[in-house]
Amino acid sequence: MIFVLAAPAAAGSVARVIVPLPEGSGNGLEVTLTVTGIPVGGIVETIPDGYTWVGCDHPDDRTRVSGQNVAFAVIDEEAIRYRVQGPPEAGEAFTGTWEDLQTGESGVVGSDGPRNSSQAAQATVPSTPGFGYAAALAALAMICARRCGR
Repeated sequence: MIFVLAAPAAAGSVARVIVPLPEGSGNGLEVTLTVTGIPVGGIVETIPDGYTWVGCDHPDDRTRVSGQNVAFAVIDEEAIRYRVQGPPEAGEAFTGTWEDLQTGESGVVGSDGPRNSSQAAQATVPSTPGFGYAAALAALAMICARRCGR
């Protein structure tokens, strides 16, 4: 028990890799979000203007699209892949934030870890109505299912 309490918590992070879709797939990009150290949380990605949401490999009941914002409820994911249609040269215009619901940490997608308090005050988090509640309910359902299954 002492070792568990003394062990430092692993800081969460989310990395983003953007690649053009293969020839013949149309004009678009595939975005891969690599999730590290976030067992239960959420990610909100903002898709740049001029791009259209195509789809993703993430479960529909844990994905919400609202205009140019896409919210993902994260429950033990290591990677999330989504596709957008649009010009391949605007890959740097994608932005996003993440939050770890267990530790309360949050950060910017593509940075090395949680942001400190001065970064949090300066950052603007895209608003996706209902995402916080949906992620919290999904996390609670998963925790209850795991505990009831024992």
